[in-house]
Amino acid sequence: MDQNTKDILEAVNFIKEKVEQLPTKDDVRAIVEEVVDEKLRPIHASLTEINRRLDTIEEHYGNLKGVTKEIDEIRGEVRVIQKHLGIERKIVA
Repeated sequence: MDQNTKDILEAVNFIKEKVEQLPTKDDVRAIVEEVVDEKLRPIHASLTEINRRLDTIEEHYGNLKGVTKEIDEIRGEVRVIQKHLGIERKIVA
């Protein structure tokens, strides 16, 4: 075997070894998924916390809505009583 053939075989074997060391599509996909998961995990946790806080606010708002209705009903009753007693008094809302 002459030197040119040996050099060519050595180059081919070198390239073959390097190609075999390259990550596969599945390897790359797994790495990307892991990195993305690491980056998204805190965002997911934040969104979960925001949703929890929104649920709490919604609960309180719902309760306030009911309280507001009760307050309006009581104000109406007070106006009826004041009218019945002849008292002209404005209630600040």
